[in-house]
Amino acid sequence: MLLSAAWTSALSVSAMSVHSASQLVGVRDSLASTNLLPPVSSAQPLNVDDESETEALVAKAHNLTNLTAADSAPFRFRATLFFYDPSGDARVPPVKGSYAFTWATPSKWREDADLLHLKQTEIASGTALWTKRNAPYPSFGYWWTRNAIGITRGVVYHFDSRTRVEISQVSGRNVVCARNGGTHVQQELCLDTATSLPVAQYDATLHVQILFANWTPWGSHWYPRTIRVFSGSEQLLRVEIENVFDAPAESSWIVPPEGAVSRDWCADMRPARISDAIANATLPDPIAPLPSNATQIVGAIVYGLMGKDGNWLDLSVLESPDFKAAYQMLDNVRQFQNQPATCHGTPVDSELIFRISPQAR
Repeated sequence: MLLSAAWTSALSVSAMSVHSASQLVGVRDSLASTNLLPPVSSAQPLNVDDESETEALVAKAHNLTNLTAADSAPFRFRATLFFYDPSGDARVPPVKGSYAFTWATPSKWREDADLLHLKQTEIASGTALWTKRNAPYPSFGYWWTRNAIGITRGVVYHFDSRTRVEISQVSGRNVVCARNGGTHVQQELCLDTATSLPVAQYDATLHVQILFANWTPWGSHWYPRTIRVFSGSEQLLRVEIENVFDAPAESSWIVPPEGAVSRDWCADMRPARISDAIANATLPDPIAPLPSNATQIVGAIVYGLMGKDGNWLDLSVLESPDFKAAYQMLDNVRQFQNQPATCHGTPVDSELIFRISPQAR
């Protein structure tokens, strides 16, 4: 079996339960301690009481939040980023960064990120993706930013056979939360039933909760002016999106900067799929006994550049409790067979991140 390297959308729910007095752990705990629910509109709350209505609510949320929908005019927005000190010390001011996104069509857009130690520009132009960055690979902070701001391309939830849907009362509001993955949650999405707008979601790859607030209309769609990223109770990042506005003339931003490199790409790329054996890769030999003084590695979040043949062109550890051990673990990761990304059936190189979570032994 293969594990998808990117979220996809299907429509089936296996079970549903309603809880009005208790809240689930995870993103709902974060919701209970914040005031990030969007304002109530004149619409009546949806009565989410069967599978089809849950699916319809998620589909509506996707359409509402997808600024890149077919009916959208070319646009641009800028965002200010605030990265908080990893120690959680409130006396340390956050480090500021910036992000800008310009969109004309699904195959023509530009992203500019300047955060912490990374400066990166990506430009999609037809069948090519141009990239210029001042580092070998995107930083951990970039993936926080990208996944959080990804809400502007339409929220996506992957229903599976283990999906559970529950309704909670949060600050007097009905919030419906869908979670999948069984014991090990892979994704969780919470929506305000009065507005159909996302309140929060859980990203299992980065192991963070992402909370959305201050929803603002743009045309027939909506975007959150404030996005906050948490690991447990610790805030990692705050994103403040400025007003969305009409994009400038394409000729002023579509030309790749000097030094940019390109790779084959398409707007409807089929994502790479990594072997499910990677999720449980261990260090260094899964059948060798650990020394008595050894500590079992908890895991790692890994950046990879997968080639057209499904082999890794580059692997780098973004986060781990033991970087030295994690880099040794990558030798095991390289041996597993993967499926490369494809454009209309033709394999292409692609970048992705994934989590390795070894089982205890």
